[in-house]
Amino acid sequence: MTDDGSKSTLSTQGYRGTRDFSPAEQRIRTWLFGVVRKVLHSFGYEEYGGPFVEPFELYAAKSSEEIVSEQLYHFVDRGERRIAIRPEMTPTLARMVASRHGQLPRPIRWYSIPTCMRYERPQRGRLREFDQLNVDVFGGLGVDEDVEIILTGVEILRALGAGLGDFEVRVNHRGLVNDVVYGTLGVSTDRKAEMLRLLDKRDKLTAEDFAAQGAALGLNETQRVRLDAFLSSTPENILTFVDAQREEGLGGAANAHALLARLGALESVLPPGMVKFDASVMRGFDYYTGLVFEVYDTAPENRRALFGGGRYDNLVGAFGVDPLPGIGYGAGDVGLLNFCETHGLVPTLDKGTDVNVLRFSEADRASALALAALLRAQGLNVEAPLTAQKFGKQIQAAERTGARLVAFRGDDELKAGTFAVKWLASGKQETFPCTPEGAQALTAALRS
Repeated sequence: MTDDGSKSTLSTQGYRGTRDFSPAEQRIRTWLFGVVRKVLHSFGYEEYGGPFVEPFELYAAKSSEEIVSEQLYHFVDRGERRIAIRPEMTPTLARMVASRHGQLPRPIRWYSIPTCMRYERPQRGRLREFDQLNVDVFGGLGVDEDVEIILTGVEILRALGAGLGDFEVRVNHRGLVNDVVYGTLGVSTDRKAEMLRLLDKRDKLTAEDFAAQGAALGLNETQRVRLDAFLSSTPENILTFVDAQREEGLGGAANAHALLARLGALESVLPPGMVKFDASVMRGFDYYTGLVFEVYDTAPENRRALFGGGRYDNLVGAFGVDPLPGIGYGAGDVGLLNFCETHGLVPTLDKGTDVNVLRFSEADRASALALAALLRAQGLNVEAPLTAQKFGKQIQAAERTGARLVAFRGDDELKAGTFAVKWLASGKQETFPCTPEGAQALTAALRS
C-alpha cells in the first residue's frame, strides 16, 4: 500500500544490470556452456563450484582495489559478520585448493561457470550480474601451463565456430613489466599496486590524465616518456627489447622469452600471428606474477577483450600452505555471446520436442497420456496434450514447438491396438503397433 492507501503496482523491470532469460534465450546459454564444457573436458579439466558469498576479508586481501572499493556488493549478516557477494571466482578457488592442498593429485585442472556480481555501469559486454567461465591449472611446469591455458581459450572460440582471423591473443609478462618499470626506468616500488592499476587503465585515459596520475605516483617526465614508448612499442620492437633485457640477466625478460619461444614453436595449433606480444596488456589484479594475456575480437564493430587472465604464483600460499603456482583466466558469458552474435555464430535452436501427442476429446485423456509415456520410455521428448482443441489447432501448436511429428489414437487405432503419426514436414502418415516394439520402430525412424 502507498501512503495514501492506494494499491501500489510492482515494476516488471529487474534490478539494473541483471537479466531475465526466456526459454529461447536460455537455449543459447545452454548451447554456449555445453560447447565450453565439452572443450575443457577434452583437455582433462573438471568442473567445481563454490559459495555465492564469502567473508569480505577474502576479497579485500585477494581482489583488486577497484573491485573492493568500487564494485563489491557487501553487507553485515545477522551474526554481525561482514559478507561479500562473489565478484570473481579466483579467491574462492585459491581457498578451496589451499584447504585440500595435500589431497589433490597434480596437475590440478579445474573450471567453473559461476554467477558473479559487480557494481559497475552496465554497457555492451559488461553487466552487474554475469556468468563467468573460470579455467585454472596448478602444479605443472610453468611454461607448459601457460601454453595449455592459452590453447584452451583458443579451442573454445574455435569450437564456437570462430575462424582463425576472428580473434587474436595478446600476451605480456608481469616480470618483464617489473624489470622495465622498477629496473630500467628506476620507478619506486613503494606504490607498486597503484602503478600497475594506472598502467592497466592507460587506454581509458587521455594523455594528460595519464601524465597527471603518473606524476602523482612519482613518475617524472623522462620516466613517463620512456614508459610510454615501452607500452606503445610494436610487437617486433618488443621482441628486440625482450632479447636485450634477457642478455642483461633480468628474470622477467628471460621468462617472457621462454614463453614466446614455446608459443612460436606451436604453429600447428597456434598459427603465426594469432599470439602477439603486447606490452600494454596489464590486467588489474595485484596477484598476477608472470604471464598476463587477453583474447581480443578482431571485428571492427566489437574490438574488445573477450577474456583474459594470468599467472599467480603466490595466491594459494597466502593461506598458510606451501606455495602452489597456478595460472587461469575468466571469460564472461556476455562477451562470449556478443562475439558469437558479431560473427554470426549463434545457432538457431528449437525447443527440442520430438513428438506432440494429440487427442480428440475428454474421453481419450488416459490413452493419450499412456501413448506419451510409451514414447518417452524410448528416450523421446514428448509433449502430452493439456487441452482438447480442434485437431487442426493442435497440429499448428505442434508446429510452433518445432516437433517433427504428431502422434494420436483415434477410434480405429484404439480398436486395432496401434497409434498413428503424421510427419509435419512432409505430411506423411504412418501407423505403428502401440507396443514397446512399435515405439522402438518410430524412434529408429526419427533418429535415422
